[in-house]
Amino acid sequence: MSGHGFSVASINYGGKLPPDVDEILKTACPVIGSYGAKSRWERGVAIELEQALQRALVPHDVKEYPDAGHSFMDNKDQFWFKLLRFTGIAYNEPAALDARRRIAAFFQTHLGA
Repeated sequence: MSGHGFSVASINYGGKLPPDVDEILKTACPVIGSYGAKSRWERGVAIELEQALQRALVPHDVKEYPDAGHSFMDNKDQFWFKLLRFTGIAYNEPAALDARRRIAAFFQTHLGA
């Protein structure tokens, strides 16, 4: 088991990678990442994570959804959350469904039954 006791990890959104990412990933477990390309906080993070995981030889699946923004998996009904759509924060059903499918399959692959 790698990853400080974790067998697999999922990251959805997230900001810039830390400067010591290569050191951190030396003992990382398999990672799946999902990012919205329209999120200004995560611009370029998906490709940076993809490259870092490749360098570390960590099994991974990283995808950036071109039509999604930050919080694209959060389907909240609150009025204030719906107002955030104008800032690039919004639920995106096609991206959310695909991300959830990928996460379940990735966990199944790396955790087994």
